[in-house]
Amino acid sequence: MAQELKAKGNELFKQGDYIGAEEYFSQAILKDPRDPTFFTNRAISRIKLEKWAEVEQDARAALAIYGTKNPASLKSSYYLATALLGLQRPQEAHDVAVEAYELSLREKNAQTENLMRTGKETARLRESNETLKSVELLIEADLARSIAELQAQLDRGEIGQIGFNEDQSALRADAEKKIRTLREAFEISSKGEIKERVVPDHLVDGITFEVMYDPVITPSGTSFDRVGIVKYVEKAGVDPITRVPMTVKDLRPNYALKAACAEFLEKNGWAVDW
Repeated sequence: MAQELKAKGNELFKQGDYIGAEEYFSQAILKDPRDPTFFTNRAISRIKLEKWAEVEQDARAALAIYGTKNPASLKSSYYLATALLGLQRPQEAHDVAVEAYELSLREKNAQTENLMRTGKETARLRESNETLKSVELLIEADLARSIAELQAQLDRGEIGQIGFNEDQSALRADAEKKIRTLREAFEISSKGEIKERVVPDHLVDGITFEVMYDPVITPSGTSFDRVGIVKYVEKAGVDPITRVPMTVKDLRPNYALKAACAEFLEKNGWAVDW
């Protein structure tokens, strides 16, 4: 019965009826709460509905059944990282994505590319959130100083209580306006409407033309992002530069370049979408 409910949910999901699919997967879970695929299927339905808190619950439930070291759990880890991003918890999302990415590489799992992109997105959001927080604290500190100066004027009798109240309200309104404007600017930037496009050439992958996330080096000495070059070598069987025969086993991690890319993305979150 539970598998029949899952099948009905899958059919509705294919039709784009995510609410109906969610309901069937919920019924399947009630019938058999030990099957992790019911939770992952409901999680993807809820991702479509942007129910991030519920997606987190489902992903964690599936991971509890699978175990985080189980390759079958990688889809659940990806859904969990996606939910945490939706909940504006980029540091947690980053930790989940990085751990799962390492497992996916070892297992040559299909989720590797999704997890790589999620890792890049968390880097951008972490940098953006920290910068926004720092600027908001500066605005709040400036407000506190202005109110303290106003209080001193009241204490010295230079202004009356009514004037103090009016000026304090004006100061708070001005600070709130600055913070709103700041958040709107960061929101616009996060959607890619404001971007710089200056990225050092040595950080850019020659296959995808994106900033590299996990660079590896070929026998000819050229570095590429792991996901792209692995796909190329598995298909072509040659070094893309020299055309000399090679295999995936010939690739070696470029740790220095990986550190440089990570540092650049940490300081320039906009570059994830470059």
